[in-house]
Amino acid sequence: MKKYLLALILIDFCVLLAVAQQTGSFTMNVTFSQADYQFNRDLHYFVPDDYDESHAYPIVVGFRGGPHSSAAQFRDQLTFLSTTVGAIILCPENSHHFNNQEGLVKQLFLYSLDTTTSLYNIDLDKIYLTGLSYGGRHATIVAMDTDAGPIPAIRGFIPFAAGSNSHLQPNYDAVGEFAPACICIGLNDNANFLNVSRTLHMDILLNGGNAFLNEIPNVGHTVAFASYPDEMMECFNYIEAQYSGLFDHADFSQFGLTVTPNPVNDHLLLNGNVEKLNIQQLSVYSLYGQKLLSIANDFAFIDVSSLQNGTYVLVAEINNELYQSRFVVNK
Repeated sequence: MKKYLLALILIDFCVLLAVAQQTGSFTMNVTFSQADYQFNRDLHYFVPDDYDESHAYPIVVGFRGGPHSSAAQFRDQLTFLSTTVGAIILCPENSHHFNNQEGLVKQLFLYSLDTTTSLYNIDLDKIYLTGLSYGGRHATIVAMDTDAGPIPAIRGFIPFAAGSNSHLQPNYDAVGEFAPACICIGLNDNANFLNVSRTLHMDILLNGGNAFLNEIPNVGHTVAFASYPDEMMECFNYIEAQYSGLFDHADFSQFGLTVTPNPVNDHLLLNGNVEKLNIQQLSVYSLYGQKLLSIANDFAFIDVSSLQNGTYVLVAEINNELYQSRFVVNK
């Protein structure tokens, strides 16, 4: 009997090892037996062909939309990220949670990720989350809603054409835990989806979070378009810029300076003892770190009418030191 049990253990270990070493596109069926999540789900993977277990890999978790798609199809649309950012792709089947079980997507995300980290060497500091339509809603629930438990530590999330049910309400009390969000929407999409994406973007900004609205011309409610990889890489570049240290300067409010109005339409006012401070220069940067404006005089009245809607960083050089404050353009 002991020999039989030992043989079973060895077989199970060999099966696990075989799965752990599998590369390319494949599907693994998993039965989750957690107290708060007891479901059988397909996990769709893409693992780089040159996977090396000594190297920690970023992971991109994607939730598919519905009903006319599959998690495997969405996985296939994300595989380019294996080359561009060196990531493992994981698309758990989320279709059963589309309607009255959306709160369970956080558990699906966490337990699918746990399964993956038991098989592959995952860089836990580089977990990215994306989704299309209903899947975009699910990504938002995981990244910004605490109803189903604490917000997980993800590096960035990219909801694409997020679904529009009104009961999705991010918990802005926890905005300090939100990962940077790159909110994508095709400008040919339904007006309802456009409004949801624009509102989500602005609400994140006004509550002090980091978000970028990526509006894409000539694209409808789909990710099946030629420039999709380019748009996703723009989002990854935005997310990574938030961790670059470019804007680690102290806030210039310590000098009694504030910027109003915020959000602003065309002209920004710098309020405070502007004349008494030794301000050498003001500069406006995008969240990517690109310098867009330089102001060497008339510091109190700043023309920002050339800027598109979004979040910007006003950097002030005061007494040969750099200080900053963020503002939002909303026309």
